[in-house]
Amino acid sequence: MSAEIKSKTAKNDSIIRRLFQTTMITMMIAELSGALSSLIDGIITGFSLGQIELATVGVCLPYFSILSIISGILMIGCTAMCTSAIGRGDSKETSAVFSLTVFIGAILSVTITIIGLLFPDAVASLFGAKADAVDLHRETVNYLRGVVIGAPALVFFVILTPILQLDGDTKRPQIASALMAVTDVIGDLLNVYVFHGGVYGMALASSASHIIAFIIILTHFTKKSGLFRFSFSAIRFDKLRDLTKGGLPRAVCMLSRTLLPIFMNTLVLSLIGSTGVTALSAQSTLSFTITSLGWGIGGAVSIMGGMMVGEQDEKGLEEVVKTALSDILIGVTAISVAVFLAAPFIASLFVPEAGNTQNMTVDAIRCYSFALPFFAFNVMCANYLQAITRIFASTIVNIGIEVAFTAAAAFLLSSAFGAMGIWLSYFCGQAILSLVLFIIAAVRKDETRHGLASHMMLKSDFGVPEEDRIERSLNTMDEVVAFSEDVSGFCMEHKLGSKESNRLALCVEEMAGNVIEHGFTGDKPHHLDVRVLVKGENVILRMRDDCEKFDLCEKAQKWSFDPEHPEKNIGIRIVMKLAKDISYTNTMNTNNLIITV
Repeated sequence: MSAEIKSKTAKNDSIIRRLFQTTMITMMIAELSGALSSLIDGIITGFSLGQIELATVGVCLPYFSILSIISGILMIGCTAMCTSAIGRGDSKETSAVFSLTVFIGAILSVTITIIGLLFPDAVASLFGAKADAVDLHRETVNYLRGVVIGAPALVFFVILTPILQLDGDTKRPQIASALMAVTDVIGDLLNVYVFHGGVYGMALASSASHIIAFIIILTHFTKKSGLFRFSFSAIRFDKLRDLTKGGLPRAVCMLSRTLLPIFMNTLVLSLIGSTGVTALSAQSTLSFTITSLGWGIGGAVSIMGGMMVGEQDEKGLEEVVKTALSDILIGVTAISVAVFLAAPFIASLFVPEAGNTQNMTVDAIRCYSFALPFFAFNVMCANYLQAITRIFASTIVNIGIEVAFTAAAAFLLSSAFGAMGIWLSYFCGQAILSLVLFIIAAVRKDETRHGLASHMMLKSDFGVPEEDRIERSLNTMDEVVAFSEDVSGFCMEHKLGSKESNRLALCVEEMAGNVIEHGFTGDKPHHLDVRVLVKGENVILRMRDDCEKFDLCEKAQKWSFDPEHPEKNIGIRIVMKLAKDISYTNTMNTNNLIITV
């Protein structure tokens, strides 16, 4: 590629950054779904009912972890496969994966409900509320009987939230999440001060909030134009292995999250006693909420990264990572500072009475706040590794996030510093893991790539070499004309011949011009990214814009030859005839058109 054309290939990835932010918010909402219930129940129970009831909510945290494992496997596996399929323009694959996910999710979540209703005593004992601890066992059974009713609704809320994001519906999950929190709070307060239903009533309020949120999410699928539709005929069980494999890292992570509290509870109980367990319970309950931004960033990396991998877009993938790092540095660090400063107030919500227990809870929360930026970085790395299909490496990092480094640090530091050593173990464990990941990325530098991309551990054949692609963000007709001229020169340099080069350039000019002329309307700023690349014997044109839904491919196929204006849309009509493959999807409120010539 000539130096003049090469200098113009840098693009403004404003669409990717905007999509990343909206995806991050949606994924954060999905992560908050179960956390909000346990947090709200924990605060109101500790403040209004008593220590036994608060301990009950803590004992039942493994229930939410189990649901997180099930929904996490299906959510991450489904979104990873669907985003890759969308990137390739494979709508049949998208339908098959979605239908299989819904089917498996229904079976597993209903099974959880049935087990919880039929065998609550056994489940309570399994979670640690043994029969000899009469009061704790009784209240745990009561809480389980109420909360398992909402298991299917909670599982599907988590699974479907990112699906709605891919389908361009970002508002509905936010509304559903807000109503879920409000309903849970109102239900808990009514239970405490009106119905006096104890922990059973608290659990019923949580289940009701989950069901309401699920119903709101479900209304999305009444739209006829959606990308995702469930169909028994579309289910392909041969995709089950890939679905579970894609969700395996998340499953290992959530399983580790279930095991770590058991280890920490045992360690705290042996060193400090019940006071330490109360402080740890408050910190653990809070952690599910304050880590949601980190999980949201990781989820956005998984979804957006999956799309970029499906498109083999190295520059786009690099922009995803840059945006994630920026959000961690600014957003997560801000939350870390806020939690540190607000620790006394937060602790008083869980432990209203001043004293040693409340002071220890403040220490636990403040020490945990230091870990948040490192935790978010580690989650981002794990999800990035999954997006580039390095599943084993992603699984190992997930184990490190939730168990290995933190547990080792707790064991070593507690012997020297007692309770403070246990609280600091979360920060030390996450910081050490971040350092290890940073060193690995530095050591495994790819000398054939530049900048951040050289540390992204991409396969040698990933993407398209810089000299074989030309890409630009376009905002005006003058930019469209200039880019089409560059496309013509780019094609000529790749031996396409003057006739084919001019035709492709004309097509780019007409299609991009059509988007700007008819799509860039209203006060809202719009963006258009155009990418032309040569791969093997094929020339691939990819266009992405954030305008109103408009299938330019379908529209172009209806344009007929006009004898009075033979030149009208000639470039588009010629390329449509020559195209080997054409695909269009509207996902995350963006039009995505891929034409292979």
